[in-house]
Amino acid sequence: MTAVLALEELARLEPGERVLIHGGAGAVGLAALQVALARGARVAASAGTAAKRAFLRAAGAGLVVDSRDAGFADALRAEWPEGVDVVLNSLAGPAMERSLGLLRPFGRFVELGKRDFAEDSRVGLRPLRRNATYFAVDLDEVARARPALAARLLEGIADRLRTGVLRPLPATEFAATEVETAFRGLQASQHIGKLIIAPPAVSAGEARASPLAQAGRGTILVVGGVQGFGLAAARWLAGQGARHLALLSRGGAATPGAEAALRDLAARGATATIHACDATDAEALGRALQAIRAAAPPLRGVVHAAAVAGDGAAARLDPGRTARVLAAKLTVAENLDRLTAADPLALFLLFSSATVAIGNPGQAAYVAANAALEALARRRRAAGRPAMAIGWGPIADAGMLAGDPATAGILQRRIGAAPVPAAEALAALPALLAADCAAPGLARIDWATARGTLAVLEEPAFEAIRSAAPPPAEAADLQARLRGAGEAEALRLLRETLAAELARILRLPATAVAAEAPLAGLGLDSLGSMELRTALEQRLGMPVPLSGVAEGLSLEALARRLVGQLRSDPAEPLAAALLAQHEPPTPTDGLEDAA
Repeated sequence: MTAVLALEELARLEPGERVLIHGGAGAVGLAALQVALARGARVAASAGTAAKRAFLRAAGAGLVVDSRDAGFADALRAEWPEGVDVVLNSLAGPAMERSLGLLRPFGRFVELGKRDFAEDSRVGLRPLRRNATYFAVDLDEVARARPALAARLLEGIADRLRTGVLRPLPATEFAATEVETAFRGLQASQHIGKLIIAPPAVSAGEARASPLAQAGRGTILVVGGVQGFGLAAARWLAGQGARHLALLSRGGAATPGAEAALRDLAARGATATIHACDATDAEALGRALQAIRAAAPPLRGVVHAAAVAGDGAAARLDPGRTARVLAAKLTVAENLDRLTAADPLALFLLFSSATVAIGNPGQAAYVAANAALEALARRRRAAGRPAMAIGWGPIADAGMLAGDPATAGILQRRIGAAPVPAAEALAALPALLAADCAAPGLARIDWATARGTLAVLEEPAFEAIRSAAPPPAEAADLQARLRGAGEAEALRLLRETLAAELARILRLPATAVAAEAPLAGLGLDSLGSMELRTALEQRLGMPVPLSGVAEGLSLEALARRLVGQLRSDPAEPLAAALLAQHEPPTPTDGLEDAA
């Protein structure tokens, strides 16, 4: 409603006009982007991170600038020398004034922010001299003072959402227990679109049974469930209370270990049957499903754990090899989707791969096949049907990597993916199911190693991963330089390191962190102090007392304190800190008295 009021009702945005939308990756900004594009306008948008700017370009913004860079106005003028017709502003202070100066004759400046009003800021009127108009928007006042206008706007927005002219905004959901994390993200402008806090879980007596519990009341089909990770999943399901399992594989009961699997499941309290079937054959799968329905309780759950590996460089892939890999994943999933449409399913679980998000050299077909599974899961959910495709990382003791340490080692060297025991991975299933999204993932990845081979990790979408911690080699190099440097050089290195970490945490340019400014004055709160402490300990290889970053110290004072600490015990400062934490000083006087 804010976007429609600002751009359509007040600014009267026309086709072909140019509009600058500040805070483009926020909820209002993304709504305004849709409204402006629907009006046929040309859109420039601003955002404070590379990932957000990449998102805005993908969402249709023709020009994207960095709102945290004081030169954003010059960057816009370089592309659009005449400026813009409309500014949708949420910046304050000098940045707001620079935006005001971008108006063309008969331009409209729409102020959404509150800070300059609250602070009674003074603004020069010169930019408005060429028939420009200034609007202030407070949506609360519209609902209170103009209820008929508010109703008309809402009705029009609802119509456009129904017809697809406008689309729902992206949103990130947090559990009620994660409310502080959500607000911290909001405080640091880390989000895109809206943040949603889910209501707390209702009491056990009122709670609707989980998909897993509902599926456990009937029969659960596990495709690829006679061996490997599929069998591990079947055992886990039995341990969770599933009492009727149908295990399906090409070899059926002739598969090595099939009888032992049945005995194991029986010992866990589950009645299991094994069915021989090539699930890529829709007719054969249909017959197997009919047999299962005839002999067991209603089919309430499906787990698709089958897979075929077809490793090879993308350039050397042939249609036959690719088809086999796709068939084991996608064809089977499509057959299950279609042939269980009439069954009362509560669980439709597809086993995908964590490599869908990042790729894996040598496994192009396998990555593509799993990406197709995730697409199918999204399609089912859009139709109101249960589905989830879980992107598993390497599994250590079940499936394709079990007994193949060489391949596991290659994966770890190639993409930094460390194998996880099947029991540990499956223990996370309830939490993954509770997340209720189409394609969650679970993997243990060394991102520093992965960056060496996966160029995709340099894309803006992975900015948070890149900035989470420096590569180990970089940290070791910094530690060596600090220990070998004189005091002046060590101070300079520490100032640069502190400024870089503070800038990352506060989402500021490194040049904006003044050496003498109190850290608290820069907006560093207790949570940010903890994050700074952790980052510094990783990079410096030495303990950083929490009080050192929480007492209102300046960057310069903190650097000097760390230099002093470095000089006082250059040999093993981290070991000394651990001893101090876990081995308190011995109360020798008391021992002597006791003796």
